[in-house]
Amino acid sequence: MPSKENLKVLIVDDSITVRELLKKQMLDNGINNIQSVKSGMEACEIVPSYNPDIIFLDINMPQMNGVETLSKIIEIKPDAYVIMLSSLGTKEKVNETLNRGAKTFLMKPIENENLQRILSELEKK
Repeated sequence: MPSKENLKVLIVDDSITVRELLKKQMLDNGINNIQSVKSGMEACEIVPSYNPDIIFLDINMPQMNGVETLSKIIEIKPDAYVIMLSSLGTKEKVNETLNRGAKTFLMKPIENENLQRILSELEKK
């Protein structure tokens, strides 16, 4: 995994507020290469060309939900490091996403210490 400064991050969430807050958290943590999209369809379109190191993916989105999007992303990029996000994460949904290839799950709003922990773990890989 590249150093924090060189990480490519993709944020996928239908809420512009969540996208902007998470982008600010990334910038505050020294990550500058950030793309954000509002739908699973857009995520699937950008993953092949952008080739993100980390994908933050909301579970609950209209049209193509996070579980469907996760499956498609894993088809496109089998080694994708996907972190699922939700403000109402049920245990079933969390387990389903982990079984489909997500690396971990975070509750929204994301606490900075949780984000820093994940980024530190990634730097060690």
